[in-house]
Amino acid sequence: MPPTTSLPLAQRGRHSPPALVDDAMREIFLRVPADDPKTLVRAAAVCTTWSRILSDVIFTREYRAFHGAPPVLGFLHNTHHERSWGKGRSKQHEEYLVSNFVSTASFRPPACHERRHWRVLDSRHGLVLFHTPKRDEDFVICDLVTYDRWRIDAAPECAEIIWNREDEDDDEDEEEVEGVTWNAAVLCAKDGCNHLYCHGGPFLVALVGSDEDQEITFASVYSSQTDEWSDMISIEEPNAIEMTGQIGVVGNKVYFQCECTQSIVEYNMGEEELSVIDPIFEDDNEDIPAIGLLGMEDGMLLFATVLEPRLYLWSMEAGSNGAAPLAQRRVIELAPLLPCRALLDVSVVGFAEGVGLIFLNTEAGLYTIELNSGQSKEVHRATSFKRVMPYTSFYTRAWGRMPTSD
Repeated sequence: MPPTTSLPLAQRGRHSPPALVDDAMREIFLRVPADDPKTLVRAAAVCTTWSRILSDVIFTREYRAFHGAPPVLGFLHNTHHERSWGKGRSKQHEEYLVSNFVSTASFRPPACHERRHWRVLDSRHGLVLFHTPKRDEDFVICDLVTYDRWRIDAAPECAEIIWNREDEDDDEDEEEVEGVTWNAAVLCAKDGCNHLYCHGGPFLVALVGSDEDQEITFASVYSSQTDEWSDMISIEEPNAIEMTGQIGVVGNKVYFQCECTQSIVEYNMGEEELSVIDPIFEDDNEDIPAIGLLGMEDGMLLFATVLEPRLYLWSMEAGSNGAAPLAQRRVIELAPLLPCRALLDVSVVGFAEGVGLIFLNTEAGLYTIELNSGQSKEVHRATSFKRVMPYTSFYTRAWGRMPTSD
């Protein structure tokens, strides 16, 4: 911190901090870690001078550029719950889904809370996509920082398709759709966006699914700019979509993991094309178990698997057709990074694109590993995570307000 000049108390002002040069304070604020927004929120409440610096549009733009990729503020995951009420013959039982947000930063956005009957599907570019079968609409997109919400009805041809046993309610007229699996992704649709601060911009929702009875894989995309879904496209090749699988986005192409196989489905939204890609190893790796899509890193699709006590990472060029070669990218020894008990059962359950943060579910809790630094950290004590969706965003919009939550 730059040295301060001692001034008489009367000259400083009763409620003002020591008189530091504004430029020096800007440099100090600029270096506050992006995952510690509470410090800047509190600084903005100290005096009008600091509040003016922190709320300046130029400064917030410089702050985001200085730190690069948006920080991880937390992660979302789904949990199953059940409850019973009544007695005897009138006793009733209900199973339901709850979406949860776990904060990993210093300031928890007020919009982050549990949502019963909301299933979180994806989180990307500061937006979260929920499937909300108990509400009037089918999907809700939520910005957890600004608390903006958008409600979307599914296209008529897919409204019936996306209903399944998981969404079952008291309506006996509903019929379960057998052999249908699907997943969906949300992404920024602003032209030329660097995705440092996508709040308030247009977005897309890409839905890809499979119908075993019709032996097709289908897709459609929603645009917030037109408030419409595109016409459904399909290929005559059933590929069961992993409903809890990771999703990768590279440009205008979205990649979904297939169920029980290493195949992935590519949905090219710009060309309105669907294709199936079968990753293959460049070298003979018969001892490696099934790999899974992790996400996107450096413009390449990233895949991972764990063969205790090692984490294996592969990359594949996006846009490949048919059989595509996998290049081994890295092997990480987990023994020095995790406690002994954690090594008994390790699975990859999440990845924060842009910051290179991998989430591992273990017998000792949920851990993260930073690919750049190699550092590990325990972020939750639970051991039953199947998939977590990191939420990344700068929290600059709240600097001009007092903190409302710890």
